[in-house]
Amino acid sequence: MKKTCRIAAIPGDGIGKEVLPEGIRVLQAAAQRWDLSLSFEQMEWASCEYYAHYGKMMPDDWREQLQGFDAIYFGAVGWPDTVPDHISLWGSLLKFRREFDQYVNLRPVRLFPGVPCPLAGKRPAILIFTWCAKIPKANIPPLAAAPMKAPSMKW
Repeated sequence: MKKTCRIAAIPGDGIGKEVLPEGIRVLQAAAQRWDLSLSFEQMEWASCEYYAHYGKMMPDDWREQLQGFDAIYFGAVGWPDTVPDHISLWGSLLKFRREFDQYVNLRPVRLFPGVPCPLAGKRPAILIFTWCAKIPKANIPPLAAAPMKAPSMKW
């Protein structure tokens, strides 16, 4: 019997509400192809809209609600016209990272043939590596980001 991977889906703000459902479709297609079982539960908090109604980004029991999930799939955060960034970020995304000890974002950059882009005709090979936690004795500040050239990457 295969295990079902439980995923908390949190659209958040802005484009997150548009891309999260499409990303779930991709994950479901991959799961079907590779005979995996995925279960998604959508959370309607961790957004500036939630903040406008309740004066906080997430409910008090947010950690308990997420504790039993295998993964958190988070869309986007921020709506500076309504909620300052320091409130939206520290009230949601950065809390996830700190409370669940998530300390690295790794985002490969890849251009797709035929897709209009200012970099069309060029071949970037970049990894955007973001360190999200302060490491004692390493003198690395939290949220340091550095694009890194990755010439040997195979796409």
